[in-house]
Amino acid sequence: MTDRDDLAGAIVASRYRLRALRRGGAESTSVFEASDTRSGASVVVRLVTIDQQPAEVVEALKRQLLSVAGVSHPVLVSPLDWGEAVIDDKKFVFVVTERLEAISLRELLDRGRRLSVSQAVVLALDLCRALHHLHQLGMVHGDVRPANVFISTDSRGRLAGLGVKGVGGDLSTMSIEQARYAAPEFATDATPTPPSDVYALALTVLETITGDVPNTADSVAVTLANRAGKLLPVSADIGPIAVPIEKAGRPEPADRATALEFGQSLAQLAARLASPEPIESLTSESFRDTITRTLEAVATAPQPPAPTVPEATPPAPISVDVAIGAAPGERRSYRWLLSAVVAVALVVSGALVWQRLAVDSYEVPELIGVPEGEARNGIALFGWNIVIRAERSDDVDLGEVIRTIPPAGTSLREGGDFTIVVSEGATLAVIPDVTGLAREDAVTALTDQGLTVSETVRDSDSVPAGRVLSWIVTEQPNLIAGSQVLKGTQVSIVVSGGPVLRAVPNLIGRNEDDTLVQLAAVQLVGQRNDDVFSSEIAFGLVASQDPPPGQQMPRDGVVAYSLSKGVEQVPLPAIIGLTLNDAQKALGDAGIGVATISGRSTSRVRAVTLDGVTLKVGDPVPKGSAVNLVFP
Repeated sequence: MTDRDDLAGAIVASRYRLRALRRGGAESTSVFEASDTRSGASVVVRLVTIDQQPAEVVEALKRQLLSVAGVSHPVLVSPLDWGEAVIDDKKFVFVVTERLEAISLRELLDRGRRLSVSQAVVLALDLCRALHHLHQLGMVHGDVRPANVFISTDSRGRLAGLGVKGVGGDLSTMSIEQARYAAPEFATDATPTPPSDVYALALTVLETITGDVPNTADSVAVTLANRAGKLLPVSADIGPIAVPIEKAGRPEPADRATALEFGQSLAQLAARLASPEPIESLTSESFRDTITRTLEAVATAPQPPAPTVPEATPPAPISVDVAIGAAPGERRSYRWLLSAVVAVALVVSGALVWQRLAVDSYEVPELIGVPEGEARNGIALFGWNIVIRAERSDDVDLGEVIRTIPPAGTSLREGGDFTIVVSEGATLAVIPDVTGLAREDAVTALTDQGLTVSETVRDSDSVPAGRVLSWIVTEQPNLIAGSQVLKGTQVSIVVSGGPVLRAVPNLIGRNEDDTLVQLAAVQLVGQRNDDVFSSEIAFGLVASQDPPPGQQMPRDGVVAYSLSKGVEQVPLPAIIGLTLNDAQKALGDAGIGVATISGRSTSRVRAVTLDGVTLKVGDPVPKGSAVNLVFP
């Protein structure tokens, strides 16, 4: 048993009991099946040895684990718990994750399984989404490889190992297994980056289809050296997926596709592939079936036929008259010799001309619509200097030839420049800035670019109803106007529903200062109208308002109000000496009523009183009040 095996049965953090050791971990990392003694749940525990690690590396690892503790994504297996532990006097940092009901891609490949291109695309899309999410958060995974990729029963991928390798280190901490998927720049700096994550993913996807990882050796250093400055040898035999894999696995980090771009290329490709079959579980297959499975033979690219050289027909003998004196026999002998020399010269020159014109020149074949790899294979023996240019095309699928320079049918000599223009996929849409546009104009601007539109309505006090308040690209909210995206990408616009309505407050009975404060609190404007008399509201307080309390108004709506002048006073009319009827009529015309009548009402009014006070003609009387009439 190894030292790692000896850890089985140990309890970490007084909670997690280690069971079986998983194979394939790094030199400093051990991965165990374990059980949570508190909940009884099955979990996975990773132990990272920190005995010989510098303090700054250990602290960086702890910070990394702390930063990823809150990361949540459907494809990522995030840590459930982590901390430090001491087992048999050895120090570890432990990381606990859920135990997936899934099979690791490493186990699948080790048992001879391979994925179809459709299956590989679906798996790679899941992993691209997870890496894009991490990279947007400013994080890296750092250990993308089949041992950390799991395939669940629904054939979808999950990415484990998050947080364990996301810090700087050196080659001494890297295992041979990790080096198989390491980017070439690790030879000088072993700090993981987003481009190194994408490189590792490209190798992982390639291995799922072919079963091989290119440019590997028996040591970490030699493996990394083998990759320096070298393109991935991705065969066109695997189909159009070769193009996005090659771009994601380029030797220079700046030349690689991002996780988002890799995923976009795969998404375009997926639309043209047949639906993938479910990935069968290993449990249903016998070991004998597994080890006797034969892989499909890799098709050999057809070799162009060797040009056939027609036999040269010797020219007819040429008669030459030699102007010297000679015997007839000698003349015939010279004539025959000269004819033979001329014939040989003609044959040799004819062969040289044929070789110049036929053997060293080839006719350009028709390559439009052919996948790039297949096109390269078809002209590989012609000795041309091949130049690859990429363009976007709405008519030619991703990875296929748009045109060649020179075109098909042209004769091109060996060593000549031959340009293949390859499709990078459909032309991209440029996101316009639609902020402030009318809704209809914004939708037209977006759909004219081939984008889809979703919309929501939100009240706004500053933007008129029907105009666009803001917009975002739904799946890439960090993009700005002018960014290029795939056609069909959804842009969500927020349209103004107009001002937020306010309920008019009740102002009746408030003084003017309080009235203005109440209106300002709901962003309404007060307008004072002429003061009015009121028998109910005291002098100086609001006696009336318009609109009435509770009515809805937009921001800066105007509420008119009038202050009370108190009760209106009218002069007592001259009713002394009048009959009852005449007195009542005069009082009624002035807005005064009659309260009581005393004395003989058939006589004439002798006095008028109000509240026990005798009034004189012209004295002020509250309008609407009633006076007492006194008769003799």
